Amino acid sequence: MNELSRKIISRLPYGDDFRFVDEITFVNDYRIVGNYTFRTDAPYYASHYPHYAVTPGVLLLECMGQIGLVAHLVYLEKIYEQENVVLTPSLSNVHASFYLPVGQGENVTVDATKVYYRAGVLKSDILLQNAKGEECARAIAHLKFVEK
Repeated sequence: MNELSRKIISRLPYGDDFRFVDEITFVNDYRIVGNYTFRTDAPYYASHYPHYAVTPGVLLLECMGQIGLVAHLVYLEKIYEQENVVLTPSLSNVHASFYLPVGQGENVTVDATKVYYRAGVLKSDILLQNAKGEECARAIAHLKFVEK
């Protein structure tokens, strides 16, 4: 993992058990790409369709939002260069579609393209793919950081 990836991930406002980002592999002002492997021992697999272990869609959205929106906004606002900044993300206007299931232990790649960033609001088109490069989910969403 490169230094910029480490810095961005360290500024995300999530604890280890709720951080769905392993690495940021590419980032610039217009696009961010990162990946995450869903843990095989995650407790939600025992109860979410017990007969067929599939990752809950809300957690796929969380992964997409953490990489495609929060991490990208950390980069765009250069928060990765600052210390003692407390982030509170505010997500809105999410439109998502799910195409393929994501199972236990699967590695996914999130590839997000900025639609616009103005007045502190980031709107992105976010794609989630499995290790085969198949599209599992797509979302358009808005995010801003609010003061707490």
